[in-house]
Amino acid sequence: MSIPLSDHEAGIFWEGNPIYMRFKSLTLAAAVAGTLALTASPASAAPQAWQAVSTNSSWDCGTYKHHKVSDNVNYKVCIVMNSGGYAQAVLVVQNKASVAVRITGEVTTNIPGGADDCAVFTLKPGYTRGCFGPTKYVGSGVILWADARLNLNNVNEWYMVTP
Repeated sequence: MSIPLSDHEAGIFWEGNPIYMRFKSLTLAAAVAGTLALTASPASAAPQAWQAVSTNSSWDCGTYKHHKVSDNVNYKVCIVMNSGGYAQAVLVVQNKASVAVRITGEVTTNIPGGADDCAVFTLKPGYTRGCFGPTKYVGSGVILWADARLNLNNVNEWYMVTP
């Protein structure tokens, strides 16, 4: 035979009781935190590698400008848009110096999710390379802009283009 609890003993788990509510809130908070920890994605992806660049009519670029560290290292920002409505920003760097240079940087744009960091890279003399932001669908009739930051031998400089 079970013995019923007194009203006082049963009351500690009554829903209106602050102790029960605090326990319930902490349990819910722990469950939410655990779910977020298991499903959260990293804050940013790995930096993009530098790739060979071959421009065509789908590329809309600013003019090359010299980086303040060297008149022999030029860079520009481009927006590449294809006929299917997809676009991406690209930071293009050319090394006309007689020595290799260390570069890194980032591309940003008004395309949602279109920004990316550029990996550290040693750009050999005579080479041109691009850091490509992610390709995203933008549709047609959209005004796009892109910024890029080029870090040349640990000195930053920004460039912006609006096609």
